[in-house]
Amino acid sequence: MFGHKIKAELRIRELMVEHKIRSVSALHRLLIARRVTVSHSQLLRIVDNKAEHWKVEFIEAFAELFNCSVQDLFRFEKLAAIEASADALVQDKDSGVSAENKSAGV
Repeated sequence: MFGHKIKAELRIRELMVEHKIRSVSALHRLLIARRVTVSHSQLLRIVDNKAEHWKVEFIEAFAELFNCSVQDLFRFEKLAAIEASADALVQDKDSGVSAENKSAGV
């Protein structure tokens, strides 16, 4: 019914380990050396996948720093569970079974 929703996460922590970058502070220094302006707190949110958006400049700098493609920076996951949940809700609505009754075994 619905297309698969995709979740994208940056793999910065994994890439830091692969490139022996031991801390976000060390990564911050490397970015500053490349003239990428980012606060330490913003970089921490990006590395921990808590940032809601990123500048293209950051993505380009990470790809250059880790010598990888932009796609290599991300891990993609299909969220089929969302689709299954939405389908179940539609079916329950069509059959007249409420979520409360279904969970109670009614």
